[in-house]
Amino acid sequence: MVKMLRIENVKDGNVVTLHIRGFNEKNEILIEKYVKKAVKAAMDALKEGALPGGGAAKVAVAKKIRESAMKERNKQSMAMEEFASALEDVVKAMARNMGFDKEIAIAEMKKEMKNGKIKGLSSEGVKEMPTLRSFSLEKSEIERAGEASIMMIRISDVLSAKPLVKKSKYGANGGVIIYTSTGCPYCTKAKAYLRGKGISFKEINVSENPAAIQEMIRKSGQTGTPVMDIKGNIIVGYDIARIEAALRK
Repeated sequence: MVKMLRIENVKDGNVVTLHIRGFNEKNEILIEKYVKKAVKAAMDALKEGALPGGGAAKVAVAKKIRESAMKERNKQSMAMEEFASALEDVVKAMARNMGFDKEIAIAEMKKEMKNGKIKGLSSEGVKEMPTLRSFSLEKSEIERAGEASIMMIRISDVLSAKPLVKKSKYGANGGVIIYTSTGCPYCTKAKAYLRGKGISFKEINVSENPAAIQEMIRKSGQTGTPVMDIKGNIIVGYDIARIEAALRK
């Protein structure tokens, strides 16, 4: 049962003092925190209005969005459908956390809405106007969710639009060409470094391919390994600074 204390006929209604008491200091601080939250919620509701709680507002908004999506004939309708589904997913999560079957709960809410009744979730099930929520809070939640989604999409676009390796610049197989030899420790280090950077490469083991030795010598003038060919820049040995410089070009 919810109890409410109502004070009427106050001479100076703009100034109110609340006396908060608790059985200890920690309890008083906690009560003061809740009172401040309640006052702020009441002020927001008075300024911008209130909406039915328990997920009722989200289901109602999702219904209106789907109705508007039916009038669209382009990709915008798909986005609107997904947005409506996302709103309903929040209500389903609420139902699951309260111990109800999420599909049955939201189906009942939609059914009542068709009959002109706005019902939401409560501890006792689907009830009419179980709680109230300020319009500003509901609006803020949806706006923040939209902003977070847009941010994730933009980050995804940046990552996909700028790959670590561009095949048009790096030669065979979209990576560098590295000449190695069997048992060469610096060759192993060089390959591990490139893999760690996400750089694909073509390995030519001159120990197994004698014909490649002449090609390596022609490019580098050296017989030792490793030798890397990055966009025509020849790097002899395992030189991280020179490798980085060549990759940046």
